Amino acid sequence: MNYHNYTKEELLKLVEELIQELQTKKYGLVWDKEREPEQVVVDCQDNLPILKEVKTKHIKTDNSDDNILIEGDNYHALSVLNYTHENKIDVIYIDPPYNTGENDFKYNDKYVEKENKYRHSKWLNFMEKRLNLAQKILNDTGVIIVHIDEHEVHNLQLLLTNIFGANNSLGTIIWNKKNPKGDSQGVSIMHEYILCFAKNKEKFLELENPLKRAKPNAQKILNKASQLYRKLGKTLIPDDVKEVIKPFDYEKNVLKDFEVTYTLELINKEFQNWLSRQDFSGGEKAYKFIDNNGRVYRGVSMAWPNKKKAPNDYFIPLIHPVTKKPCPIPERGWRNPPSTMQILFDNDLILFGKDETKQPERKYLLEDNMFENTTSLYENASSDDEFFKDLNIHFPYPKPVDVAKYFLSTIHPNAKIICDFVAGSGTTGQAVLELNQTDELQRQFILCTNDENEICTGILYPRLKQVIDGYSKRDGEDTKGIQANLKYFKAQLLPKSRSYYQTKISLTNECTQMLCIKENIYNLEIQKEDYKIFASNDKSKYLAVYYNTLNSGLKEFLRELKKIKEEKIVYMFSDTDTVNQTIFKGIKDFRVEAIPQKILDVYKELNKQNISPQTNTIFVDLEKAKRRIFIENDKDDGASKLRIVLEQIIEHIAYKNGLNLNDFNAIARVNTKLKDDGVFTKVRWKEIETYLTIGNDASHGDYGNYEMKQVKEFYTFVQNLITEFGIGK
Repeated sequence: MNYHNYTKEELLKLVEELIQELQTKKYGLVWDKEREPEQVVVDCQDNLPILKEVKTKHIKTDNSDDNILIEGDNYHALSVLNYTHENKIDVIYIDPPYNTGENDFKYNDKYVEKENKYRHSKWLNFMEKRLNLAQKILNDTGVIIVHIDEHEVHNLQLLLTNIFGANNSLGTIIWNKKNPKGDSQGVSIMHEYILCFAKNKEKFLELENPLKRAKPNAQKILNKASQLYRKLGKTLIPDDVKEVIKPFDYEKNVLKDFEVTYTLELINKEFQNWLSRQDFSGGEKAYKFIDNNGRVYRGVSMAWPNKKKAPNDYFIPLIHPVTKKPCPIPERGWRNPPSTMQILFDNDLILFGKDETKQPERKYLLEDNMFENTTSLYENASSDDEFFKDLNIHFPYPKPVDVAKYFLSTIHPNAKIICDFVAGSGTTGQAVLELNQTDELQRQFILCTNDENEICTGILYPRLKQVIDGYSKRDGEDTKGIQANLKYFKAQLLPKSRSYYQTKISLTNECTQMLCIKENIYNLEIQKEDYKIFASNDKSKYLAVYYNTLNSGLKEFLRELKKIKEEKIVYMFSDTDTVNQTIFKGIKDFRVEAIPQKILDVYKELNKQNISPQTNTIFVDLEKAKRRIFIENDKDDGASKLRIVLEQIIEHIAYKNGLNLNDFNAIARVNTKLKDDGVFTKVRWKEIETYLTIGNDASHGDYGNYEMKQVKEFYTFVQNLITEFGIGK
């Protein structure tokens, strides 16, 4: 920034602001949040994000749930999803701009160059606002998975910790791409980071098998064991011997000398010899035995795992099945109670030695332990370049589908709704479709991206369409499509009216697609001037929307609802946030919600969280209060207006100090938090508390609780607070 054009007063004011920041900022992630506000965020002050369906891009192949593609700025898309999908998303999986300084990240429609002094601040501004919105759409067991490289990984770790909390971190996975960067000026980097956070780690870990992955070679081991076990009792030449003698071309009568009759012992030797030559993990190679039933197993200690001794009945000795003598007991007792030990014995899941001198072990069957903990290391050097050539789509450096499938299946065990709000070429969408072919989960994806350089209309959408419809490879081979449905929407902004009531009417008329997305019901059955009725793909649920501000078409609307026997979700225009339930007498199996107040409330909270309070409104309202107090001698309206100004000042100071205003349900609590953080002194906190009370009394008509003298002191206090915290016009 060029300071040469600043006046002396402007420079002094800037210095005061910097001093204030240094005095109030705490340890952690600190950056310049509002040097250059992001326009797409500021636009939401005077406009309401909505969605419009592009019906010509609808893809439908069956009656399964529709997947969603939103074209537009992801801030606007996430704003809509905060209404339609609040607390609904299982997994957010994103690969955001890495901010390398090489034309990969735009802020306010301009690429952020490597030399830009506020490069990292702009990236953090961009990410923080979207992650704030993303956190709200995750359900209580939901997780966010974020790809990043060395340029912003440390900032991102702190930012995610700030938003989700350190206690909700699930860890970081290193993706070894096995392809070192050739342009490195130092150590050649060939890995990326995948940061994982839960919305509520405690609840996430209550899911069945979280953070588990299939053992990479387990099935291969089982297949080999099955092949060898089928040789039991047969007289054959061992496979290893065949390889050795193959070049010599022996006659058949000579080959008989190499034949052996397979016993279980020989099968195990050949199995273990094969395992020793494989590039498997130590954990996989530990499963090196085949039992009498052809099952692959390993031995595991059955000793009590804690430092303190087990209860007395955990010291009952196991009797050797052959020698009939007791076997050694672990020093601190058995891991399991006698009842469990008996079950293990009855199911041949206890391993005894040749005699009673060896301590028995638990038999762990590989078929019952096909999964292992997801580790912090992942290796994948694959590329989807050839796939894109087959589609005749050019896109540099696409993330491999196999990588996305791995992370979507090894962190959250049963994710149903997956959102990628930095969708790029659509890898997440394809990964979800392919995963749906492997199990019964039937996942649904929501993808958001802008259309810069036609990335949505020219790359992402054509890719998904070919994956769903099928395509021909360059060699002429046909690839069968994956059955799925896709709805295509565009994010738009609806200007607010000067009349709040008119804004409500406008939003009611434009929110239909949002309601369809919210309820996952899209098929238009009845369309009238006053209402519309939609059906789900399987006709099990219906969505009814009544738009009329009057009751002229209400009777007809209610008659149509009575005809529908299935579940009904009804949305009706209301000037408040409630609907008169008595009008639905005789209608069964329904629920009703008012529109559009809840949508407006959601957007108001998002603006409060992500847009810095405007200082110009503080001074406009302060002038109004000054006129009421000093010219018109109206102490009551003056005090009421001063409270509004004081609240705006507190919100402004809180925002500057990194507080999320949505975490507080009263301005008094924000005041206390600023005191606890050392921003306000105890004296200043108490003064604010006193003046908030005066303003509150004025607002509620308790005019006898204060005098004009106190109101004038209130005005002086507000002026001093503005000066102290450098709040400029």
